[in-house]
Amino acid sequence: MSFFTKQPAEDYDIALDFNGKLPAGASLSSGTVSAIRLDTGADQTAVVLGSTVATISGTQASIHIQAGTDGIQYKITILFTLSTGRHLEEDLIMSVVAK
Repeated sequence: MSFFTKQPAEDYDIALDFNGKLPAGASLSSGTVSAIRLDTGADQTAVVLGSTVATISGTQASIHIQAGTDGIQYKITILFTLSTGRHLEEDLIMSVVAK
């Protein structure tokens, strides 16, 4: 699990690299992205994500992060489908802090 901090108005892509982390013979095929508030468990996908689909390029995946409420932490989950038909899940904790 990775952690990062952003400001409420920031709007950008985050890249995740799986080079050397994928099972032998597998590659990233697709990824779906969701987000919840850690304090309430409420679905916040439409609030903090620009898309529910990860962009895949080789061993890298990128997701689009937007918005968020100052002082709130979110768990962003990416569920990847691998070329082998198996799945890989990655969680990120995003803290929103106005500076």
